[in-house]
Amino acid sequence: MPYTKTAWVNGVAPALSAANLNNLETQYDKAKVIVAETEVFNGNSPNPFAWTDLDLSAVVGANHALVLLKFRNENGAAKNTAFRPNGDTDSSFRSIGCAAGNAGGNLFAHFIITTDAAGIVEWIYEQAAEAGTTIDVVAYIAGD
Repeated sequence: MPYTKTAWVNGVAPALSAANLNNLETQYDKAKVIVAETEVFNGNSPNPFAWTDLDLSAVVGANHALVLLKFRNENGAAKNTAFRPNGDTDSSFRSIGCAAGNAGGNLFAHFIITTDAAGIVEWIYEQAAEAGTTIDVVAYIAGD
C-alpha cells in the first residue's frame, strides 16, 4: 500500500491511520544502513585489464544497493582503480562517471557505488593479474 502523506492543518491534529503508520515503519526498516565488513574478492586483479563484474549479491542481496567498498592491493606501487554500476558504459576511470581512486602498496581506498538490480558492480584495476587484491563490502543500504 502506498504511503499517504498527512495533510497538516493549523490547530488540528490529523487522525493517525494504523495502515499508514505500519507502511511508514516498513519504509523506515528498508532504509537502514547495514554494516557488513565482508570480503567479497580475494585474488588477482582482472586479466586482461578490463571492466569486470563483481557480484555482491551474497552480501547485499539481489537488488539495488548503495555500497561502501574497501579496496586493497598489498603489492607494488599505487595504481588507479575504479568501480561503476553493472552495465554502465562510462569507461573513463580517471575522471567523473564512476567511483575512482588510487590504491596499492598495502594501502586501502574506499568507494561508494550503486549496484544494479541483481547486486552487481563492475571494477577495473590498472595492473592486470596483480596478486594480493582484496575487496570488502563495509556497509550498504539496500533498495528494493
